[in-house]
Amino acid sequence: MTSRFSVPALAGSLCLVSAGTPALADALTVVTTIKPIHSIAAAVMKGVGEPHILIDGAASPHGFALKPSQATLLQGADVVFWVGPELSLSLEKPIHSMASKAEVIALMDADGIEQLDIREGANFDAHDHGHADEHGHEHDEDAHGDDDGDGHEHEHEDHADEHDDHEEHADHADHEEHDHEEEHASEDHHDHDHGEEKDAHIWLNPQNGIAIAGAMAETLAKIDPENAGTYQANAAAFAKRIQDQEKQIAAELEPVSGKKFVVFHDAYHHFEHHFDFEASGAITVSPETLASADRIAEIQHRIEELDVTCVFQEPQFEAKLVDVALEGSGARKGTLDPLGTQLENGPDLYPQLLENLARSLSDCLSGQS
Repeated sequence: MTSRFSVPALAGSLCLVSAGTPALADALTVVTTIKPIHSIAAAVMKGVGEPHILIDGAASPHGFALKPSQATLLQGADVVFWVGPELSLSLEKPIHSMASKAEVIALMDADGIEQLDIREGANFDAHDHGHADEHGHEHDEDAHGDDDGDGHEHEHEDHADEHDDHEEHADHADHEEHDHEEEHASEDHHDHDHGEEKDAHIWLNPQNGIAIAGAMAETLAKIDPENAGTYQANAAAFAKRIQDQEKQIAAELEPVSGKKFVVFHDAYHHFEHHFDFEASGAITVSPETLASADRIAEIQHRIEELDVTCVFQEPQFEAKLVDVALEGSGARKGTLDPLGTQLENGPDLYPQLLENLARSLSDCLSGQS
């Protein structure tokens, strides 16, 4: 599955690098898929180079079709970081055929990534987490910074634990052009690019974000040993920043703990589980699959039964389904964005994405939005 990048192959090109520049900074081409993964890579590569992104803006990773320029980018890639086929099945063949000389890292399989099973049905039971395969591997302290020894022990008490963007979104009209019928045969069959029934929104768990940075630093250090210290120091600084942010988010969510909410689609399980802040249901299993009338009715009943405070839409999609679900209820409407589609690309996007999720939840559930 992973094609190894040949370090000796670069030897002949090193003489072309002018004196005073990092040995591989000009030659190393790092390609990422979605905005949150690009942001983490940008943080790890700070001072050495900048990663490229394939799925930018509001484009969806589901059924994503490469442009010729993006295919060329993959062909010249030295490293490709992506979540994996669980999120972007349509990219699996292009990545492994076009990026044949690259080191391809599927971050779903990285050390330390805690995984959750996809939740079933429109309504979620409290603490229905279904830990799939928990990759509870220890991490290089240089790559992850001061994680209190392990960095992935996920203690519920301080919320430094557990889970969850995804790579999705365009408007429904655009999605319908992609013929998702084979991949999304039924809402009740959670096949939508999640081949092994695992929730692929791993980056929404801050500790998974730290693990992703560590995996990136380790990979880049092996390929570009001259800059290994920079990659590792950047990953450590990133880990410290996210650990501090976890505490702030936990404090921000505490006043609205216990309030009930429903999401547009089930993209936030990792974030919810990590902060022990669970959604009560999702309007649709996938943004590319229209919810059935039965599912909408089920959600409407759930909203009434639990006295749900907020129902969250996503900025990439029309709010019609959310409006229908809200009919006759006193629930408010809020907005959550698992991809950071409206944020500027760069190392600050990932922490901004996490903060925006927390603020949106807090504002809507407290009645401030």
